[in-house]
Amino acid sequence: MKTYSAKTYLAFIFSCALLVPLFVYYVSVKGTSMTKTQAVQENSQAAAEQNAATKLDSFIAGKAFRQKKDNFDSMETMVARGKNYLLTQVKNRLNQLEPFKTRVNNTTTLSDSERKGLVSELNAEIAMFEAFKSEINKSATKQDIQNVADKIKAEWIKSRLSVARAEKQIVAVKENQLMSDADATSSNIQKRIEELRASGKNTKSHEKLLSAYGTKMAAAKQDMDSAKAKLAAVASAATENEKQKLMKEKSLLLMSASDSMKDAYMMVKDEARREFSQRFK
Repeated sequence: MKTYSAKTYLAFIFSCALLVPLFVYYVSVKGTSMTKTQAVQENSQAAAEQNAATKLDSFIAGKAFRQKKDNFDSMETMVARGKNYLLTQVKNRLNQLEPFKTRVNNTTTLSDSERKGLVSELNAEIAMFEAFKSEINKSATKQDIQNVADKIKAEWIKSRLSVARAEKQIVAVKENQLMSDADATSSNIQKRIEELRASGKNTKSHEKLLSAYGTKMAAAKQDMDSAKAKLAAVASAATENEKQKLMKEKSLLLMSASDSMKDAYMMVKDEARREFSQRFK
């Protein structure tokens, strides 16, 4: 009986570790002693960064010639302005795709084949935007600029679809992992309750933990489902502002899910620590 008890208790403690990969993926943790205020500040900063990045996530080819200063601009001046505009937009897109590729590459819950497939697709997009630099620099007329601008716009749209598909795949994989880990942790808590009952001990704190843990994980799943719905709606959004709004809402929902998972993880950890300390009093 003692052997069984030790094994079950160790399983209960080990369940604390099950949520760590998900937790680390969604929020940057400076330490387990991080306060709720710090978490809110970090989430606000992440939201601001996401919002700033989203504002750059658009391309309008016609803007290449909209900055005309007066009616006496030479063709050479207009072409130079158009080239600078296109080079800036290409740089913006590369600055978005490179970090996203790194994020995909670091998503360990994806299978090797899934990760390699997504990274390969993103590498192809990055190579295309890198190639545009040379084509832009070779442009000598307004028509040259317009032609390459049209190509960039088409590739921009294609790359946005690639990123959206990758986002959906990552969220779906994370949700599956979340449910699997949540079920395993709940099972370990339930086993601990049954063991305590069998030995005639009070199970009230563990039953309360099981209920609270289930509530938090259900909230996390609901937010993740809503985030997936926001992502799905981006493709059919009528305006750029609507797309930006949906992406911002998606990010906030994922941060909310991460908060719920963090709270659930900390509850299990605190209970394990409390029980461990009592056993050695």
